[in-house]
Amino acid sequence: MEAQSYTAQERRAANQVWAAAGAYGFEPLFLAHNTDGTVDFYMNTIVGLVHKYYGDKLINSIFDRWAGDLRQAMLDDLAWLYLENAAYRLELPHRPVLEALRYSHADYFFAIQYKLSRQEWMARNQLVYTMQAARWRSVLGRNLPVMTPYESGLFRALAPDTAPQPDQLQDALLAVYATFDLFDGTVHPKAALHLHLDGLLATLATKALPTQMIKTDRVTVEHSNAVDAAGSGPSLDKRQAHITLKQNAAQDRAYIESCFGRSLYPPERLRKAEQELCTGVHLGCHLWFSAGVPSPEQAPTPEARHLAEQAELQADRNRAYYAKNQELHRSVVLRLTEQIRNCILVHQQPNARVARSGNVDPGRVWRAPLLNDDRVFLCAEEENHPAFTVDLLLDASASRLHCQEVIAAQGSILAESLANCRIPVRVSAFSSLRGYTVLRVLKDFADKNRQNINRYFASGWNRDGLALLAAGDLLDFAPGPAPRHLLILLTDASPNDSRRIPPSPENPLGCGYEDAAGVADAAAQVRVLQRKGIRVSAVFMGEDRSAADAARIYGKNMARIRGMDQLARAAGRLIQNEIRELGD
Repeated sequence: MEAQSYTAQERRAANQVWAAAGAYGFEPLFLAHNTDGTVDFYMNTIVGLVHKYYGDKLINSIFDRWAGDLRQAMLDDLAWLYLENAAYRLELPHRPVLEALRYSHADYFFAIQYKLSRQEWMARNQLVYTMQAARWRSVLGRNLPVMTPYESGLFRALAPDTAPQPDQLQDALLAVYATFDLFDGTVHPKAALHLHLDGLLATLATKALPTQMIKTDRVTVEHSNAVDAAGSGPSLDKRQAHITLKQNAAQDRAYIESCFGRSLYPPERLRKAEQELCTGVHLGCHLWFSAGVPSPEQAPTPEARHLAEQAELQADRNRAYYAKNQELHRSVVLRLTEQIRNCILVHQQPNARVARSGNVDPGRVWRAPLLNDDRVFLCAEEENHPAFTVDLLLDASASRLHCQEVIAAQGSILAESLANCRIPVRVSAFSSLRGYTVLRVLKDFADKNRQNINRYFASGWNRDGLALLAAGDLLDFAPGPAPRHLLILLTDASPNDSRRIPPSPENPLGCGYEDAAGVADAAAQVRVLQRKGIRVSAVFMGEDRSAADAARIYGKNMARIRGMDQLARAAGRLIQNEIRELGD
């Protein structure tokens, strides 16, 4: 790239590299930008220092050693962690301010997470992320993340106490890679898949095959404000993660159980649900229903223990957020309670009971002279039995990472408002990974402790259609104390799952569960539930481009909100519509 072709941002980054290197007569090999497009001052400084101490020729030859390897992106990122440590140790005695710059960079690494897209969250290389998080946690003086012995050893190897000399650098880094079976010195390119297709299949393949999304299916709890976030690499080349997890059925099931707790369903009932629901576009998928109770048969893995620790941190943040905005939340609860209660008074007739006073019941008058029974009157019961229940379903996929505290607060507000009106409510969260769609019951109908809703956290994918079917099955399994049911989703109406839709006669190649295909399936499953007599509504809080998808899925039974102050009006309208239907 010639200097005159730099954009303003690139020119700024290049100036940072040149200033750190103390030289201006070279073309930087790398320019560092953050994931939000801003210039990464610290890493550009490191790029300049690497030029200063090792020279571009050596660095270029190192990166060329694994160019074209199927794990090139991972090796590049780990190499920069090694180089960052070396350059920092060499320069710190001459430039003490580097310590403060490094600390600020580590702090920003965690703070940037709320700006990451769904693809950036879900397509990260887990080993690289663990090494980055460990590096910047150590810089901030925090406890290191839970790591396996392998990961702990690699973390130490990438940060030697003494920086290697230029003639030692390449051998030292390659020795680390060899020790940890990351790169054996031979480039292993990814094998190409060659297909010869004609006719309709060729047309479909032209549209379907050029784009590749490589995904990872591990549960991670990320917090909305600076706990465990992914950082950006020092290169302008934004690569996706290159890791997939191939597990057998028993391992996947054990993993899900260790992370989410034992199933609410007996084994036979769970198999029956999967046989009935995991068909068609969901063929090969699985279900899991849990209340978060640890399984006595399944010992928690280190990863599951780490998940539990991080989930508890998010629960603390949910509680703190609710308390911090308590006045606003209390106001929303009061308004929503009043709307629901007034609608019940207008549209729902009170239940009548036999009494010794009240309105005469003509059908019982004969009992007074013949049976000496003075209970020939009807009066309204002070407490009506509920006419319907509400299942509140919270989208808990990674696309909600930036607003976890808000969603937990919305769930608490809705649950409290309904409880104030004596309407039974159950609150569940749904997400999917490794082919399992998981429903976590945070609060059951009989549970009076609404604090458990703060156990909500976001992680994984969302197969909305299967989650809707699972919610309907949960109503069959545990219907609650009323004959009619309202299902309300808090959603961004953006279905996206790592498990593809299998091939079919209409779609010979299958397709990803996302975009139009995911929306069409979610809309179809809403109609399935409606035909069973379950009313389905949604409170939509998402981006403008998903608003049309939300309307397609939920039709008129959808209300959009952009802030907490709009929740009472939106949710109140949905619940009032149900009460009116019951009164008709």
